[in-house]
Amino acid sequence: MKRSRGKGLLSTGINYSFIILTAFTLIAVACHSPAKEKKPIGESFGKIIYDTYIINRDSTDSWGDECLAGFKRGAMIDYLFDKVYDGKIIPTDYFTGEIIGLNQLKNWETEGLFLRKNISKIQFEEQWIWDKEKSVMVKRILSMTIAYEVFDNTGKSRGQKPIFKLIFNKE
Repeated sequence: MKRSRGKGLLSTGINYSFIILTAFTLIAVACHSPAKEKKPIGESFGKIIYDTYIINRDSTDSWGDECLAGFKRGAMIDYLFDKVYDGKIIPTDYFTGEIIGLNQLKNWETEGLFLRKNISKIQFEEQWIWDKEKSVMVKRILSMTIAYEVFDNTGKSRGQKPIFKLIFNKE
């Protein structure tokens, strides 16, 4: 006489140990929190502040063109402004350190105080650290100041003017 099989899990060919292993794996993955980025352990060489031009206005400067060839200037500027307008990054006045309100910044843009296409310089404030464990130099960006080029009535550049400063890694 044939033995009848029930319609339970065993009859479908699914093994209980497989179910337990799958459940354990799901719980382990769900409960795992990603590790925080580990700060480099090593020698700090202090802070450095430097300016970087992100646009080459000199058509005869092939070196400048080469240096910026792989840089997505417009995408970076739009990304930073999106993060500012989303409230993810707080813009501050370069000279006073006071927070610049989002409405004020929007007004500056709509009234033409500055044009994104004229943003041509970033000033970085960084901390340079030699990571002893990895034997590499690590640069931590502490702040970025975004500046636009100012032109006179004849279209000649008069220099740069900061729009705002973005402060990172406050510690």
